[in-house]
Amino acid sequence: MRSLSGRFAALASRFRVAFLPGRGYTKNQKVVNQLKPVATYEEIEQQRGDKSILYVDVRSPSEYAKSTIPGAVNVPVLDDEDRKTVGTLYVAGKIDDAKSHGIQTISPRLPEMFSLFQEYTKAYDQVVIFCSRGGFRSSSIFSLLKSLGMNVHRMEGGYKNYRSTINSMIPVLFEKVQFVTLYGNTGTGKTAILEELKKRGANVLDLEACANNRGSVFGGVGLKKKQPHNQKMFESLLVESAAGWKEPLVVFTEGESKRIGQAVLPPSLIDAMQKGINLNIEASLDYRIGQIKKDYLHSNETELLAALDRLKPYLNEARVEGYKEQVRQQDFDAVIADLLVKYYDPRYNFNKKEFSAIFRNEDAAATAEAILEWMRQRND
Repeated sequence: MRSLSGRFAALASRFRVAFLPGRGYTKNQKVVNQLKPVATYEEIEQQRGDKSILYVDVRSPSEYAKSTIPGAVNVPVLDDEDRKTVGTLYVAGKIDDAKSHGIQTISPRLPEMFSLFQEYTKAYDQVVIFCSRGGFRSSSIFSLLKSLGMNVHRMEGGYKNYRSTINSMIPVLFEKVQFVTLYGNTGTGKTAILEELKKRGANVLDLEACANNRGSVFGGVGLKKKQPHNQKMFESLLVESAAGWKEPLVVFTEGESKRIGQAVLPPSLIDAMQKGINLNIEASLDYRIGQIKKDYLHSNETELLAALDRLKPYLNEARVEGYKEQVRQQDFDAVIADLLVKYYDPRYNFNKKEFSAIFRNEDAAATAEAILEWMRQRND
């Protein structure tokens, strides 16, 4: 498991982002000191070298589910209910009672947690524990494990410290990137083309994957994880994607609105995309219907019907009910064709865009090859 953290130092060097105020870092800089037992996220990444690092998020399951460091595992010190109880006691000024409740809660789980951390320390060079702000939850389990002779570290400042690093990177992350943005009507296979481009070694930014949403009333239909990512997780995944890009920084992405599900594109990303190359992807109606069926029809009927109901603010109710009846009769082609031609296509207005090239897509692999060849000729 090697995510953002495994490539962070090189990323910071590439975009000339200082890890600490007044201190830049390059991948060739010699690291002299060993990592302290308690260190900030910046210090951990400064000194990682070729070490494998596992971040362990000891916040509650709901906090972890909302957003975390990509690749981190969750070993909660307190579950959601106990966290609420401890928090209430702290707010009421009953500090000793809060600590006592926390200790009583964690005690029965200590053998299981100890076994987990034993496995982690054997599998990774460094195991770094963090909570929300580097307080009671991470310090308590860290102190216990250290007292038992286990080689673990604690992130000073916790997830808040990590977020401050991400916030410093986002504004400058895309300054040196040349985006090649794929536009086209719904169902023309833009995401499939991006997947094929990535297979061929191209740099790709899949915004829909980062947002875990496709940006419409059907945005979450058919996705394994139903809840769209919030802004924090979206931004973390943007940075993680950038960490894997190779020189030259030509990056393929898909044209999206400013909002995808719960996430909003950073202004720096929008600006960089607007300065890039625009390609138009076209496809036959039959191909588009097939693509929509492939992406959405592995979900259950209830999910599809609920998504159709969300169209009622935009379409006549009788028309939506007609679509729902066709879905119940499994007449999917008719529903998809009508929605594409009469609803989505008229709404998808990119006539003001200037396109450098148009590609007819009937096979994503072939189209990806054609785009790469076009880019080679263009650069020559």
